[in-house]
Amino acid sequence: MRVRLPRFLQITGGSDAANLTIAAAAVAALTISLWLAHSYETPGGAAGMQVVIPHHSVVLLTSERAHVRDPRVGQIADGFIDAQEREISAIRQSVGSLETGPVPTDAKGLPLRPGN
Repeated sequence: MRVRLPRFLQITGGSDAANLTIAAAAVAALTISLWLAHSYETPGGAAGMQVVIPHHSVVLLTSERAHVRDPRVGQIADGFIDAQEREISAIRQSVGSLETGPVPTDAKGLPLRPGN
């Protein structure tokens, strides 16, 4: 991947001060965005489980509201609906059990899964 900022600065035709300001703003925006993305802490426990319910709900609603004519696509959508309903139900049951019986304080955390 090549950095194209020098070429961008040549073709904008603005003053050097304006180009430098644009470049500095772009670098600042990138730096702040990366810092925010890496400083976000994923919630754990019941709160972490509840966070994924909207994600599954979007897939469920999209599949339910899809107007498809191809029966093969309809079967795929039906499979999504069944899977997401099971997932949401399992998440809600897990959240309920986590809220009624918290994890012991001496429990060891699981290692990250490959790719994380």
